[in-house]
Amino acid sequence: MTNQSMVLFSSAAGIDGITFSNTVNTQVVGPVLSLAKSADKTSVSLGETLVYTITASNSGNLPALVTVMDALPAGVSFIANSVIRDGVPLPGVSPEGGIPLDAVAPQSQVTVAFQVIVVSLPPSLELQNAATGQYSFLTAGGRMIQGEIRSNIVTVPLLSYQLSILLTVNTPTSFIGDVITYTLLLRNEGVRPLAAVSAVIPVPEGTVFIPGSVIAGGVYSPEADPAAGIPLGTLAASAAAEISFRVRVSTVPPESVLVTNAALSYVVDEDPELVESNTVNVAVVQAGINVSLKVDRHSATPGDNLRYEFTVTNSGNLAVEAVLADTIPAGTLFIWDSIQVNGVPRPGVRPGEGIPLGTLRPGAIVHVGFLVSVPAATDIRELPAIRNQGSAGYTYTLPDGRNVRQYSRSNTVITLLYAPIITIQMTGEPPIVEHGSIAEFNIHVMNSGNYPADVTVIRIVPQGTVIEPDIVTISSVTVPGNSYSGAVPLGVLEPGQTVHLTYRVRINIDYMGNTLQGYATALYTYTIEDRRYSGEARSNAYRLIIEEISE
Repeated sequence: MTNQSMVLFSSAAGIDGITFSNTVNTQVVGPVLSLAKSADKTSVSLGETLVYTITASNSGNLPALVTVMDALPAGVSFIANSVIRDGVPLPGVSPEGGIPLDAVAPQSQVTVAFQVIVVSLPPSLELQNAATGQYSFLTAGGRMIQGEIRSNIVTVPLLSYQLSILLTVNTPTSFIGDVITYTLLLRNEGVRPLAAVSAVIPVPEGTVFIPGSVIAGGVYSPEADPAAGIPLGTLAASAAAEISFRVRVSTVPPESVLVTNAALSYVVDEDPELVESNTVNVAVVQAGINVSLKVDRHSATPGDNLRYEFTVTNSGNLAVEAVLADTIPAGTLFIWDSIQVNGVPRPGVRPGEGIPLGTLRPGAIVHVGFLVSVPAATDIRELPAIRNQGSAGYTYTLPDGRNVRQYSRSNTVITLLYAPIITIQMTGEPPIVEHGSIAEFNIHVMNSGNYPADVTVIRIVPQGTVIEPDIVTISSVTVPGNSYSGAVPLGVLEPGQTVHLTYRVRINIDYMGNTLQGYATALYTYTIEDRRYSGEARSNAYRLIIEEISE
């Protein structure tokens, strides 16, 4: 600053004059500070964030230490650790406690920004405040000067309505067959009612909606479908409501995650509004046991043993405790102590009571084998096939702590039973014969089974007689000239075929007995899958009386 004085005077002689002093120059030093405050939004609603920016400028010629203070307006809350000064975070600093700008150099500026969140709606429905800057600087003469400046007032209107929504689910993990519950929480955070409130919640891919499970506002809505929209009507100011429904997990979804969110529509002053909820994810675990079964014989005959082998595989991604159960197939007998698990015998264990497999980790494979027998007395007409199917029960623990028990059934294996059923009937006549006379015998051999057999009839000649070889007839065909010694081959009898054998014997004159009695036997053989079997069938007994010739 430049200053000069002047003196006006009048002399006694009547002369007026003026006299000037010397010029004094005083240098003006100090900062010239200003604060400018702004917001990143022109209006906000409940739950939204707002960024305030404050710029401190120094157009003076001395630096100043500046601290910015900002008393936040009612309705907002400071977001901790959000203060940034010229792009550098200032952790632990808050606007109400003071934001240090350090020294603001002449002809420069420092910018700070911080975030707040709207937590309530004040009656004025606006956020209005200004920042204050406290500064100090040191003059050339060594004096400490302090002062205060204020920024402009920033006003941000608040929307008078706000619908907050939160979608939740009762578990973060699930599995195939599980029932999970979704719950949508709604609250009108504004000061005005919301009309025509309706929620649309798509059912996640991999699930099936359970009809009748919707509860809206505490009222069951059996006809409601969340995918089509669940109406709630009007939601008063500060009122809350809840919508829940259930779905069943039916398949493994893409990436094994059930994904969904809700969309809420409502009307305010005849203007429709739409808001979306958060996205909810539910991981679907793939704990599972695959059980496959095979049998060593697909064709068998009564008297055979069958070996069953189960292969149990943990195809999921969780460890399980497994027990293999197999009811012994109908018509068979379990062979004791024949169970082997991965080649190790398990004495005393029975398939019907469960075979413990222990803990199976993901990817683990266990082989279980055992034997059963088909009783030799089995009638293939009543039991033409042996069917077997097993199952594995397993338990596992979900990450949310729930214990789950599930079952997996194996494929069905069938062993067809084949066997000839040979029966033989024998008759002799006349009932009374004499020494030297002829008796005729008829034998009927029938195969009532389902497999052919090579049959030979033995013991056809009674003691004390001689067969007449030239009159042996097999199924109406006389076979002359053959010398039979009590055994007659009948060839192969197909299923359902009957062979008739007719022959005559002559009673020896010197035979000392007084009766001809006995029975015939049919011997038969057959082959199944390169396995040879044999059997025999005994006929009924016959008895002819020998009458003495009176002289």
